[in-house]
Amino acid sequence: MRSAAWIGGREFEIREGPEPEPGPGEVRVRVRACGVCQTEVHIMDGLLTQINLPSMMGHEFGGEVEAIGADVTSLEVGMPVACQFGAGGYADQAVGPAERLFPLPDGVPVQHGALVEPMACIVAAVEQAELPMGATALLTGAGPMGLVVLQLASRSRAARVIVSEPNADRRALALRLGADQAVDPGEGHLEEVVAEATRGAGVAVAFESSGQPAALADCLRSVADGGSVMMVGVHPNEARIPLNLYDFHRSRLRLLGIWGGGRDGFRAAAQWLPHLELEPLISHRFELADIAEAFDVARTGEGLKILVGTGLC
Repeated sequence: MRSAAWIGGREFEIREGPEPEPGPGEVRVRVRACGVCQTEVHIMDGLLTQINLPSMMGHEFGGEVEAIGADVTSLEVGMPVACQFGAGGYADQAVGPAERLFPLPDGVPVQHGALVEPMACIVAAVEQAELPMGATALLTGAGPMGLVVLQLASRSRAARVIVSEPNADRRALALRLGADQAVDPGEGHLEEVVAEATRGAGVAVAFESSGQPAALADCLRSVADGGSVMMVGVHPNEARIPLNLYDFHRSRLRLLGIWGGGRDGFRAAAQWLPHLELEPLISHRFELADIAEAFDVARTGEGLKILVGTGLC
């Protein structure tokens, strides 16, 4: 069995090892796709808390049940699943607790199982945002996370979603996937767009998914009194924004960080898979042996979701 270990800098080592055997209550999964997470890129580049080396990363993955340990009755060999093992997805196979596997609905491509982990975070963000019925929402950042936020928000309670995104291709895709307006924040008129769309009141909820401090500041300036800002994108350790605490207090704002979705979020995200347009969000596919190249592409920010796996190309 092959696995990719991060050994420091921008280097990975492809290792060969024995096929893992599932113990009682465990399942072995044949990994088909693992998503490159921007948090992993930040860790590699020294922008977040460092981890011990070598590291077996890869927490966004899915595949097919290949072998079942004793006492597992809820899964069958060949079943496509999303995995909540926390790591180990950059490999041919992975073993983990059966309770951390979530079957994919019929007809869903097995590669889309790699999208369930980030989608679980987004499900949590949309649920905890408590969007009022018919509300206007703002989304900053139309990357893969943001484009799922857009689809979930517009399919739940939001009557109108405004997207702020500097990349023209991503703005066009956001409009195709349901955004009512897509604005280039570099043109400096986001607050005017929000004011016009909400008759000066501001949006009920803003979702920050870019991981950029300036975008978070835009969100805080754009929400209505009593509104909420949901931090979906991960910001580097050193990221800071100026915050007028009096205005924040007086306006009764809520700023909530979203980190993980738990088992309920995983389960809900898996059930959403057939109802969302996800294939346009996958921009690159790499074989496991080319994982370093996959991370180089992710680092440029030019693509959307990047998958690493076996038989993808």
